Amino acid sequence: MKDKKYYLYCRCSSKSQKTDSQRRTLKKAFPDGIVFEEKLSGVSKTRPERQKIIDRLDENSVLVCPRMSRLSRSLSDLFSVMETIRVKGANVIFLKEQIDTTTSTGTLVFNLMAVINNYQRELINDSCREGREAAEKKEGFDRWGRPDKIKKEKKQLVRDLKKQGKSYNDIVKLTGISRASVYLILKPEKRSQFNENLKEARNQKKSEETLKN
Repeated sequence: MKDKKYYLYCRCSSKSQKTDSQRRTLKKAFPDGIVFEEKLSGVSKTRPERQKIIDRLDENSVLVCPRMSRLSRSLSDLFSVMETIRVKGANVIFLKEQIDTTTSTGTLVFNLMAVINNYQRELINDSCREGREAAEKKEGFDRWGRPDKIKKEKKQLVRDLKKQGKSYNDIVKLTGISRASVYLILKPEKRSQFNENLKEARNQKKSEETLKN
């Protein structure tokens, strides 16, 4: 069996802070480990050094952190990183929390986190779906997206002008409606796709906010 490769990750929240204490803790536990460090906020979306470690991970490697908050300050991001580590067949060790996925107890924690992550996502999806269905059943519901400022009569005028052979430019001049709106009126499938994309983006944002909380 090959020797394990240990990647030691430490992070502080600003350039004025130092990672010396974290480095000492990591090196004391794993003297032969390779240290990766970065100085950036915990809410930063890009972590180049952490990504370098993740890219190197395989079945024979272990990512080691002084504590969980150094790896991630967001629950959703932590779940995502842990799932990536698990899929790669690698392991992770958090010294402060005494979590070591190379052990049977640590593996249980590893798997529980994956289950909890999936469970939370299912709850969020169910909640979003129920909310959409409830909104769609309300009296006066027309469609998703921003309220339509163009009256039905004017939409029909656009369609009638198109049937008469008018060009898009002609319709824009005659109705005062923007070219983009004219296009969406005459191509309803594009509007449907726009609404679906909007719903998906909103649901994704809601999911991320719920997981962070």
